[in-house]
Amino acid sequence: MNRGHSRAPAPADRSACSVLPGTGESMDDLLVQIAEGSRTAFARLYDHTAPLVFAAAVEATSSPSAAEERVAASYVRIWKSATTYRPGPDAISWILHQTRGGDG
Repeated sequence: MNRGHSRAPAPADRSACSVLPGTGESMDDLLVQIAEGSRTAFARLYDHTAPLVFAAAVEATSSPSAAEERVAASYVRIWKSATTYRPGPDAISWILHQTRGGDG
């Protein structure tokens, strides 16, 4: 054990809430801003999550066009439901739940 060079663990609240690469901003931060009506935060969330949401939609549908429709509906649902999101370690799970058509 190297006692002289111990590293402190990353703060749980930041590492657990999906800090976006190169931004220092978390999905929690963006979802809270979206709940307050920020279109800029919505665009940033979309930019960072669309590939994953599309992949989930492709798995759930039978065609790329159906997946695209599901993605569009998912982001409408995210915009409308952001006020129901409660910050925590599961932001991406909440986003994917919206892709599957879930409530809050």
